[in-house]
Amino acid sequence: MEKYNLGNIATVEISGVDKKIKDGEKEVRLCNFVDVYYNWAITTAQYNGFMLATARPNEISKFQLKKGQVALTKDSETRDDIGTPTYIADNFEDVILAYHCALITPNKDLLDGRYLNALLHTDYAKKYFACNASGSGQRYALSVEVLSSFPVPMIPLREQERIGEIFSAIDKKIELNHRINQNLPTPDRSSKEEEACHVA
Repeated sequence: MEKYNLGNIATVEISGVDKKIKDGEKEVRLCNFVDVYYNWAITTAQYNGFMLATARPNEISKFQLKKGQVALTKDSETRDDIGTPTYIADNFEDVILAYHCALITPNKDLLDGRYLNALLHTDYAKKYFACNASGSGQRYALSVEVLSSFPVPMIPLREQERIGEIFSAIDKKIELNHRINQNLPTPDRSSKEEEACHVA
């Protein structure tokens, strides 16, 4: 199977947008490291959970989240936490990617974002990132060069889309189950204790 360097089939950029609110900058919402790390996909349903900050116009145009992109964690205290991706499933007008993350914009004629997201979740990708990260034990990081050199196994675009659809469907079921579990009523511990006392 032929492999292409990621940088030849996508644009890779490292965000430096901080969490501060500064005068003269435009108010935005930030998609942070934890948002990327804990979600298979970023959707508009998460909008209200993104923190408020400000950014310059050039930062907004560069790191505004758009459907089809993939964001990933680019540095952390451990090797295991770098290179964790998420798929940007919707377009956002005022949500941008924060620092400690990288934004990948695939060439849509060659690479499907959902396929890339699934690929970056594999041990194949994790091993590549762990072996190529820079750092000395305090903090590990992935450079633009390392990310751009990541070898992507290329298959026909329609097959990529099919794979992406399968993983997206699985993730939607997991997310639905998670929401159902969150909405289940919790047992009333005090009433149970009272029942136990009456029985005793």
